[in-house]
Amino acid sequence: MPESKTERLPIRKRVVRAVLLTAVIAMLSMLGVSLIVMFSIKNDSERMLTSQLKQNLQGIVVQKAALTNVRFENFETYITFLADYIENMYKSRDKLVASGKTIDPPLKSTPKDAFAMSTLYVDKSTVQSAEARNDIFFFSHLEEVMSPIARENEGLIDTMYVGTRSGVLPAYDKWSYISAVPAGEYAYYDHRASEWFKKGMSRSGIIYTGVYEDSQGRGLTITIGKGYNDASGVRQGVACADFNLRQLYDEMIAIDAGKGGSAFAVTSDGEVISYQKRNMSISKDGSFTPVNRSADDSTGLTKDEIRNLLSSDVGVFEKNEVIYAHAKVKRVGWTLLVRVPKSVVLNDVAYIDKLIRISVVATFAALLALIVVVSVMAERVAATITKPMEQLGADIKIIGEGNLDHKATIVRNDEVGDVAAQLNEMVDKLSSAISSLADSEKRNQVMQELATRDALTGIRNKLAYDREVQEIRWAMDGSPEPFGIAVIDMNFLKRVNDIYGHEQGNIAIRKLCDVTTQVFSNSPVYRVGGDEFVVILKGVDLENVDSLIEQFNAKLGSLKKDEHLEPWEKISAAIGFAAFDPATDASVENVFKRADRAMYARKKQMKGVRED
Repeated sequence: MPESKTERLPIRKRVVRAVLLTAVIAMLSMLGVSLIVMFSIKNDSERMLTSQLKQNLQGIVVQKAALTNVRFENFETYITFLADYIENMYKSRDKLVASGKTIDPPLKSTPKDAFAMSTLYVDKSTVQSAEARNDIFFFSHLEEVMSPIARENEGLIDTMYVGTRSGVLPAYDKWSYISAVPAGEYAYYDHRASEWFKKGMSRSGIIYTGVYEDSQGRGLTITIGKGYNDASGVRQGVACADFNLRQLYDEMIAIDAGKGGSAFAVTSDGEVISYQKRNMSISKDGSFTPVNRSADDSTGLTKDEIRNLLSSDVGVFEKNEVIYAHAKVKRVGWTLLVRVPKSVVLNDVAYIDKLIRISVVATFAALLALIVVVSVMAERVAATITKPMEQLGADIKIIGEGNLDHKATIVRNDEVGDVAAQLNEMVDKLSSAISSLADSEKRNQVMQELATRDALTGIRNKLAYDREVQEIRWAMDGSPEPFGIAVIDMNFLKRVNDIYGHEQGNIAIRKLCDVTTQVFSNSPVYRVGGDEFVVILKGVDLENVDSLIEQFNAKLGSLKKDEHLEPWEKISAAIGFAAFDPATDASVENVFKRADRAMYARKKQMKGVRED
């Protein structure tokens, strides 16, 4: 039986095959490692940037909602003052009726934008009523208190008025209904059927209407009111004011949400407040034409999702590649909702995607070139290619283990050298991609720092304050360090803005910031509102707080007397302080509220000194 012969395979062919197989395996392995690393970088970047976006967006929305809430609290202060003032007038009703006067329509020569008193009646019978006539005499004295409030808030307060049980409605505004009524005739409006009057007569405390565009064409409006009682405690009517919300609403939703993003205010009924113009009027029953539209038609969320977010004070979530953040404006029951597409912050990740595609193409091109060259030159270079390939294999192994500083050795200027050079180029691109990610992380750190800094003054902002309060809350669970809170509020900022301009108003704010940081140099100072600052005192500043408050007031006093300063540099501000008492203070908010009340008491005292 003849012996079988195994087919002879020359060594060079074995080397060629081995070289080709080694090259293919090495290049594919490196490609796989590169893809795994780059996709991992991409995914980590997406998660990090998305998380940062959620955090920053939540902070901005919470700050905006808090500022809006403060604005409404200020509105309520005016209405409460007016209702309290009327109740105090009832102690001298007979005297005030006797000294009162008829409220006549404004003269034809009265400028259209001038404030004036006027009167509306429920019907013709009210005109002849002795009770209504006495109410007119009685409420004619309100002009002296309505005038300064309306002028100080010009552009915010459109109309102030008092709805009475007797059927008369004394008003103080610029666009009086009665100004267009012919001489000898009267204007009629049954306010007793209106939403605000019914709420104010049946409820205690502040009442709000829905948002509407009033019939006078003054834009987005909300009515805020409060019932008042006579000297016997009997409810006699409702003191109200119409507040123009256009500027406040614009400031609240002024959030840079990027391309495709938007901000909304959603009412407690699940509707988005809209500016859509319509022909609107107040009906005889006192109802208003609303200016809202369904939130599920405007936000990309379902009705159930809208109901869920309205049930919580704050939150952030993701849907269909869009980030949603919301925070409640508790005074009016609104929810500020912002939607930002994730694509706004994922541009850097798109660069990594491009780099991955380029690397894949380059790797396959290099692999194809290597196969062609080795196939053509195998018989000539097989004997000499083994050693360089072994070296190249060792280099690939080192790089594949993660040593990206290692460079492949280029033994000769040939195809093997080309592969080594291409390998080095690919490693350089991979290192560059990792460096780019590191730079992106540094930018995120800078952005996070900027998010807690006030753009106008450079000091800490409301977000930084909220974080510090959270730290104190956590410390209060154990043995908290003694601390106190000082609340500082600038006087007459609106007057400065109206007379000299907003730039001068900004100078005044920075001036107050400088004085505050100089006096309380050992304590963090936060700007938490347009003209409101908070100082958290610990240690030596807390021990010397009385002296520091005296220094603060003294500095403001010296600025007031400095003849070399511009009017807007002669700033005025009220300061209130409260120290944490572990026996009575269950939260940081209790300390803040006491400091805030002390500040307002100081503000009233300062007003009294000025009037004297």
